[in-house]
Amino acid sequence: MLFARQLLLSTLSLLLIGSTSFPQKSLANSQQSAEPSQILSTQGQLKRSKRPNQFVCPVKLRVINAAIETGSAVDVIINGQKQLENVPFRQASQYVDLPPGSINVNFVQAGTNNQLAYRTFTGAPNGAYTVAITGPIQGPPGQPLFNESPFVIQEDLTQPNPGKFKGRWYRFSETNAVIDFRISKSSSPNQDETRLTDLIPKTAIAYPELTAGRYNFNPVLPDQFDPLVNDAFNPPIQVEVVNQDVPAGVIFDVIATGNPLGQGPNSLTLTTASTQVAPPDANGCNQIVE
Repeated sequence: MLFARQLLLSTLSLLLIGSTSFPQKSLANSQQSAEPSQILSTQGQLKRSKRPNQFVCPVKLRVINAAIETGSAVDVIINGQKQLENVPFRQASQYVDLPPGSINVNFVQAGTNNQLAYRTFTGAPNGAYTVAITGPIQGPPGQPLFNESPFVIQEDLTQPNPGKFKGRWYRFSETNAVIDFRISKSSSPNQDETRLTDLIPKTAIAYPELTAGRYNFNPVLPDQFDPLVNDAFNPPIQVEVVNQDVPAGVIFDVIATGNPLGQGPNSLTLTTASTQVAPPDANGCNQIVE
């Protein structure tokens, strides 16, 4: 009996030791195995949080040369580097990509070091800008001088809706006369009309999205339909862009610039700039189809 009791007590002791030691060992093992997974999880969270910041979308910038005092092409030096060469008078350049931040745009007469104007501004990531050089030139009698140049205009490079195009009317002519901007279908110019009014000089205004097709673009006097006639030329010219086929998915801009031959309300000419845009890339950056 005594031996049996001792054997029973020894068995119970072993069971108690086993029941208290194994859970502790199991807990220790679970803590050790959890630490690497916690580190990996944290690292994964850090990578995920950093990923959106690994690529910063560039700034897209173009220039418009409306510097009528020279009427010549310009070179464009941006942050000390020549980025654009021989941008013709009355034309828009292509867009160039730049790092976000402070941007200094210096216009010089093409092929020379003759500085015409400069402007510094802050470019936001994925932002798009037009920098336009205009004047200075003496305005018509009784009209202000528009010589605060260059001008910086923020652009919208998002895609138009399917089957549509969009754009802006840039008024860089050297007069503050009241002028409307008219868009009409070539097939029915006096019926299907889009008109922008009260556009301040040296600014730009977007026109509504339109269905792709053939259009006329022209500045007119208020409540008028006929295009302005620029009699500063010999022979005089009508100020218009006619029978222009505009495809879907483009940004179609119309640019009105002055001319050194005269500064009446109608002393302007029109040029256009078409930019084919695409959906944003994998980083969400604006895309232009070259």
